[in-house]
Amino acid sequence: MPAATTIALASLGVTAVGTISSISASRRAAQATQRQQGLQTRRSQRAAIRQAQLQRAQALTQAGALGVTGGSALGGGLSSLSSQLGSAQGFAGQMSGLSNIITTAGQQAKTGQAIASLGLSGFSTVGGFKALGINAGPTPPTANQLLTNVGQ
Repeated sequence: MPAATTIALASLGVTAVGTISSISASRRAAQATQRQQGLQTRRSQRAAIRQAQLQRAQALTQAGALGVTGGSALGGGLSSLSSQLGSAQGFAGQMSGLSNIITTAGQQAKTGQAIASLGLSGFSTVGGFKALGINAGPTPPTANQLLTNVGQ
């Protein structure tokens, strides 16, 4: 086997190993990012629940101090706090879902790029279009063609 062929095959092997390693690292990074986003979402949801509980307790304390513990205004205010909490929880869940979609799509794009790079490397290694009998551009004239009719 000629040395050039051996070097080409070794280069192709190194490219394949590098591509596989890159794909694996991208997947691990995407999984870690998704776990991180999930943790951030849960933390945000717990903070929103705590805030709603504090606001509810403050509203009940103020109503008790004013002697208004059974009015419709208090009930409406407490219902509004619950509604705001539900809205915040829904928004946090939607944002988490979108972040996961974005992360997954980015990882799929990187995987596609790595596979394309591997294919291009292999294609180039075997001679590219020339190996298929397709010239990349016009064939330059030979010396004999250039010297035809010179000096006549």
